[in-house]
Amino acid sequence: MRLTVVGCSGSIPGPDSPCSSYLLEQDGFRLLLEAGTGSAGPLLRYTDPGALDAVFISHRHGDHADDLFTIGYHKGRFHPGTPPIPVYGPDNLRIWQHDADAELRRVPDALATTAIGPFSVRIAPVRHIEDTWALRVDDRLCYTADTEPCAELDELAAGCEVVLAEAAGFDADPQKRHLSAGDAGRLATSAGARLLVITHLRPWHDPAALLTEAAAFARCPVVAAAPGLRLAL
Repeated sequence: MRLTVVGCSGSIPGPDSPCSSYLLEQDGFRLLLEAGTGSAGPLLRYTDPGALDAVFISHRHGDHADDLFTIGYHKGRFHPGTPPIPVYGPDNLRIWQHDADAELRRVPDALATTAIGPFSVRIAPVRHIEDTWALRVDDRLCYTADTEPCAELDELAAGCEVVLAEAAGFDADPQKRHLSAGDAGRLATSAGARLLVITHLRPWHDPAALLTEAAAFARCPVVAAAPGLRLAL
């Protein structure tokens, strides 16, 4: 399994990164986690957006879902007549269409999904806004999505090798429905992870300071996500 960071900026695009988007590949299958603002263009460096095999969207906020429209456009423009790309996401997620064609198809009852292509998955509701989902892929990756600390996330991450966790601020900040960098470090420790990748890095925060706080609580190496970062999981 290979993970590629397409974008990792939180809330709004930054000067060097679009918003959240991560490409998982295995055995030729391409699963995109999130399609945040500005991510579809950089995605072209790694794959054809219209040829994705599946997309997972954790929740409806733009920094996670805005570029679904562009992915649908690529699908309709360059792959007409092929089956729609399945989208695993909450029911309140808006599935954009172009020219009334069904380029994207929301998967019904996605919360009960146990496999996406070659990946064994578990999806769990977490605490951000109504209908926000975190994702576990095999026992190798847990993607937290946007969430405050919660038992549901602790259970999902337990035993995962790599935790891809938002770090939307610091322990000293008044957090609102997000993990701090310290929270991310504590989650990685409780999960027994061998690697923590912090993401959702807001442009007004210092990534080095976020790394320092996360590393103070993580009992594993910690790296900051950056566009183009690739990891073999």
